[in-house]
Amino acid sequence: MTTAATRTGWTVKGDAFVLRDRIIGLENVYFQSESLSSDGAARSGGDYRQWQAMAALCEGNPVLIVSLCVSLAGALLVKVHRDSGGIHWLGDSSIGKTTALCVGASAWGGDDFKRTWRATSNGLEGVAAMLSDTCLCLDEINEAGPREVGAIVYNLGNGTGKTRATRIGSARHVHRWRLSLLSTGERSISAMMQEGGKQAKAGQLVRLLNIPAERQFGVFDNLHNFVDGREMADHFKDQCAEHYGQAGIKFVEHIISQGNADFGAILAQIETQFTHTDTQAARAASRFALYAMAGELATEAGILPWKEGAALDACKTMFSEWQAMRGTGATEHQQILQNVGDYILKHGDTKFTEKNNSDDKPKADRAGWYTDRPGGRTYLFTSAALKEAGGNYDLNRVLEAIDRAGWIAERDHGKRSKKTTIMGGKDNLYWLQPSEEAAHA
Repeated sequence: MTTAATRTGWTVKGDAFVLRDRIIGLENVYFQSESLSSDGAARSGGDYRQWQAMAALCEGNPVLIVSLCVSLAGALLVKVHRDSGGIHWLGDSSIGKTTALCVGASAWGGDDFKRTWRATSNGLEGVAAMLSDTCLCLDEINEAGPREVGAIVYNLGNGTGKTRATRIGSARHVHRWRLSLLSTGERSISAMMQEGGKQAKAGQLVRLLNIPAERQFGVFDNLHNFVDGREMADHFKDQCAEHYGQAGIKFVEHIISQGNADFGAILAQIETQFTHTDTQAARAASRFALYAMAGELATEAGILPWKEGAALDACKTMFSEWQAMRGTGATEHQQILQNVGDYILKHGDTKFTEKNNSDDKPKADRAGWYTDRPGGRTYLFTSAALKEAGGNYDLNRVLEAIDRAGWIAERDHGKRSKKTTIMGGKDNLYWLQPSEEAAHA
């Protein structure tokens, strides 16, 4: 029986993998494209052995190793029932972030496989669908509109496009995809969103993990006898432009050759080697474990010419970098504390007045009062002001964050607020004493 596949990537039964120029696996499957364009699709060219020689130079360079691992991991997502997601390489210009992106892209395609962020979420839907089960590589996040970044990250991670109507009112085909994401930029996801007036949510930051890319020599740690990082970067770019696409094909062939292997069990075992402290870190650790799994499977198959454990070690290194950049608390909690701390720095002298000041007059924009205590200044927030200070989070979420951080200085039994006598009356106020670091950030 012949089967027509209308999208690239794994077929429904997972026994064949569709690319625009070939079918890997079953012979009775053919590709019936819904789009005439194949620009930037997965394709192969050049010499596989030359590509492997280039890949060998990644060893000792965790940014490059992880880039290849993330790229290949796109083909494993359906096998371990994981959503789309990836890594955003963050760092100054000219350190080699684009080189790392080229290396990752070379597993599936040539120069045109790498794209820029200069596109809307609508435009990316078709591209993402065309690259399902492979990797979407996006360069220079600063080229995207700040207001669009959050929506792009969310929509790409969600795996489903918008439902749209045709001119006669019927529903158009909805794009669907699963893929790995590799991104670069001088600014983080949250910084771009903040410029657009949006607050990055933890889910967005875990779908596309901000990882500092700068190492000893730009993105490199081991120059492998090259004079400097620039010469090494030029070599990688030249090789990736000439030799590409075979590694992804061979990796899919290896996955198919494993038959009904329990990839979920393999991933679960690798996950135990990543230590985490909270839910957000657990999700990030699971992603890095998946990337390590892809790299180790490809090494085992002889596709990646690395020592056993090289991919796992590189993923552990980059996970540690992510943890160090993020800190130990949950991302949303950190953001809320940052917001409240910033609010106090900005408005502490204008919207708060001394609690025991007998000359205190009512003011329309009052956020609360303050009192100086042995441990430092304590701010008595009204509920409306505290919600405003927390940013785009509901009051209960803000209270949870400040309570866990130990910022609540006084409270009534069983509550986070304290009934306070103020200006001749009583009001429930939130007594906050931020940490010294927050107060002087």
